[in-house]
Amino acid sequence: MRFVRPGALGVLAVVMAVFTPYVLRTESVGRAVAWSIVLIGTVAFLTVLVRAELLIRSLDRRTGSDASET
Repeated sequence: MRFVRPGALGVLAVVMAVFTPYVLRTESVGRAVAWSIVLIGTVAFLTVLVRAELLIRSLDRRTGSDASET
């Protein structure tokens, strides 16, 4: 359930990557650069979300193991 948003952003990044060659061929240079910036930003944000999710899960596991010992 927690990976729903990163999954949706991952799908968006894949769709954008698929359309990138078309955009680079048909759009002006300014729009192609803007498209590339948005694609890179989406992938970077997705990476940050996944890393944060993994960190939260790791902290939850550590907290849960500490509580069971007492």
